[in-house]
Amino acid sequence: MSSERKVALVCGAGGFIGHHLVKRLKREGFWVRGADLKFPRFSETEADDFTIGDLRDPYFVRHVVDRRFDEIYQLAADMGGAGYIFTGENDADVMHNSATININIVHAAYTRNSKRIFYSSSACIYPEYNQLDPDNPNCAESTCYPAAPDSEYGWEKLFSERLFRARGELERWQGESPSGGVPKSCHGTKRRRNRDLG
Repeated sequence: MSSERKVALVCGAGGFIGHHLVKRLKREGFWVRGADLKFPRFSETEADDFTIGDLRDPYFVRHVVDRRFDEIYQLAADMGGAGYIFTGENDADVMHNSATININIVHAAYTRNSKRIFYSSSACIYPEYNQLDPDNPNCAESTCYPAAPDSEYGWEKLFSERLFRARGELERWQGESPSGGVPKSCHGTKRRRNRDLG
């Protein structure tokens, strides 16, 4: 690996968005490490290195974050779709597992001086009453506070946003918007390509 080549880490690289993000970063010339519980489901990964393991395990995370990365993309979460998130039966596990992943990632990134981190949040951080009109959802950042996320999953995502900010890892990239994002219902198959990641 050339010392001039940028290196990136994609946590959650086995998922739909993470898999496409790896492909995008490779096209941009990055050396990419992916980490997840599983390989991508529909096609082989293009990551230069793909590590299978549990990001809730601090030892595994230290193994994954074994150097300073130019960019880290934290997409990993305990997420199983609306049927899993909104039943109420999995709330404690969802909050514990995702918070543990984020605590481990932010700590490892901090110890390796990796400051450019993109944290993928969720539309669940916005109050449910802002999302009831499908033709006019109010998901402006200013509506996050006072906090009233639509689920326990949303509370965990909001907590983790604050965790990354408190550690000072979410900073502005090239004078643009903060290094956090809120995907709005991103899903699909290989046949339907996301224009931004595709």
